Amino acid sequence: MKKINQIIVFAALSFAVGLQAQNKLIEPQDITVKHIVKPGENLHIITRSYLGTDILWQDNWKLNPQIENPNQLKIGQELTIIKERIIPAEKAKVYNLVNRVEKKPSEGDWLSAQDGDELVEQEGVRTYAKSSALLEFNDESKLKVLEFSQIFLQSRSTGLTGTDSATIEVVKGDAELSWEPLTADHTEITIVTGSAISKPRAEVGKTAEMRTGLTEAGNSVISVYKGNSAVASAGAEVNVKQGMGLAVKQGEAPPEPKPLLEAPEVNKDISGSYNYTNPWLAWSEVIDAVAYVVEICADKDCEQVLRQQKTKANQWQINEFERIGDYYFRVGGISADEIVGFRSKPQQLNFTIARDDIAPPVIAIDISGHRNHVGEQIVIGPKATIKIHAVDDLSGLSQLSYRWDDGEWQTYAGQALVLPVAAATLSIQAIDMLKLKSERTYQFKNQ
Repeated sequence: MKKINQIIVFAALSFAVGLQAQNKLIEPQDITVKHIVKPGENLHIITRSYLGTDILWQDNWKLNPQIENPNQLKIGQELTIIKERIIPAEKAKVYNLVNRVEKKPSEGDWLSAQDGDELVEQEGVRTYAKSSALLEFNDESKLKVLEFSQIFLQSRSTGLTGTDSATIEVVKGDAELSWEPLTADHTEITIVTGSAISKPRAEVGKTAEMRTGLTEAGNSVISVYKGNSAVASAGAEVNVKQGMGLAVKQGEAPPEPKPLLEAPEVNKDISGSYNYTNPWLAWSEVIDAVAYVVEICADKDCEQVLRQQKTKANQWQINEFERIGDYYFRVGGISADEIVGFRSKPQQLNFTIARDDIAPPVIAIDISGHRNHVGEQIVIGPKATIKIHAVDDLSGLSQLSYRWDDGEWQTYAGQALVLPVAAATLSIQAIDMLKLKSERTYQFKNQ
């Protein structure tokens, strides 16, 4: 069983966006009081005295249609004033579920999650092996939850001025944030990972993308793919620009950011159609990479991750996938301090048969001329010739070789073979595109 790292990530997200950009189903409830106008008061001052801001002064005017001028009120006049606006807490939508994903109600045991489920405060989701899910907070922000992760929605609310806030607790696993501001209002996202506090920034209409998590040693690792982010820890702060990353040791100040590893170059021969579902994926080695992370996705943006695999080699064979259709994969290098670098451009894979190729090639020989079996030997006439055949119905044949006795292996190109001496052993080796190998030996003797 794969070891699950115990990771705790607290992500507090607050979005100052117009209510027009929020869920239109939200219906705020106002609590009002009767107010007697005092000398020097106008509707702005009265509104601010109850709410701390005069942003709702026009709403108060609508509640008091008898007011002709909001800046000229009659002393002693009784008004209806909003003293509190209650906006129902928003929810986080869970979708793009892959394999085994569970939902934890605020009360009760874990249940199987369904696409479209919504999380309210104190509810959570968790993913298992080869599983993932996507949490959508609003039209601006999404949090991708990768395998072996557990996340709780600690709080979710929309404030008086339209401030949309959420607090997420990720108990296990890694998370990737994608956020695109929709308005020109101030928007803030804060992600707390261990002792590190990240505040990503992005311009309106541009996307901020970052990955964050904790290592086994408890270090916070942050990769900024788009936008930039301030990262603070132990009273110190650094700015992490696009294309940079860092690892923050627990309780220590953040080090200077360093460039993310370059994206690997994927073998161009890989992208294409397959009549089997376990091809080898290969890519160029990345300088300073100690490992790689491969993602198999259902979409070209990799929002729905079907499989994630770490490997030390610059190649990996897909296994136990067995799906028909179009999919995508990308790969990124991992540095010695476990920061995930830039990922390659997603490459398309098309599977026409939902089946792994697990069988090696089948080998056979064809003998022309006189032949007879004597024990384990095949007795052939002096003019008899031998042809070799090898078949692999799924991945196809990569290499076919032969040799006589203990001689050098030679590539077989369809030529007719003759027995080189009075008695010899013919060895045949066939390898398919997945490196599966078959070997056969035949003992021959002249008649």
